[in-house]
Amino acid sequence: MKAFVVSLLLLLGAWGSAAAQQPTPQQQTELERQRWNKVLTGKQPGYVFNQEPNALLAESIKGRTPGTALDVGMGQGRNAIYLATQGWDVTGIDIADQAVALAQEKAKQAHVTIHTALQSDADYDFGTNRWDLVAFIYAGGRRYVEKVRQSLRPGGIVVIEGFHRDATQGRRIGEDVVFDTDELKKLYAAAGFKILRYEEPEGIGDFGMQRVRLVKLVAQKP
Repeated sequence: MKAFVVSLLLLLGAWGSAAAQQPTPQQQTELERQRWNKVLTGKQPGYVFNQEPNALLAESIKGRTPGTALDVGMGQGRNAIYLATQGWDVTGIDIADQAVALAQEKAKQAHVTIHTALQSDADYDFGTNRWDLVAFIYAGGRRYVEKVRQSLRPGGIVVIEGFHRDATQGRRIGEDVVFDTDELKKLYAAAGFKILRYEEPEGIGDFGMQRVRLVKLVAQKP
């Protein structure tokens, strides 16, 4: 009996040590990939998101000559496909491989072409003077101000929509898509961008489809 108890304690101790270990960056990326594959392909019960093009993005390209566009965190392609239908040469990046495959399928159905890369925004090479538009629609935008500035052509714009800090009251939202008051405006203005539009309105967020406070930025590289 004593030997059994000792073995049990050792087993529990080993389990506790393993449980206490934090996932590696690679494991965390894989967990995120699996999660977003479920969400963006409709396999996550109870999770809803806007499957139509983002309204801010659609408004921001009105009257602009189509060029090259980068859709960061493209998901199942709602924004990339919309841009392509408007004449833009679009590249979308995302780690969710099933969602990207769905985007390519939908693009074929819409009779447009989109380019895709299965990479995180951290690993993807934005390039230099490459884009006329970079979009972060509920996909961040805080960490890559300098990468965006370098990668945009003169006159190119960056379009960002995410959640205001107020939206986290009573709900969990990933930190990358949560912004403080005037945070994005200050970041991009300090990098030399011209702020074309900045708002912190209440509205229906594209993810969760609940009425919350949002952050919207459109800024132009001189």
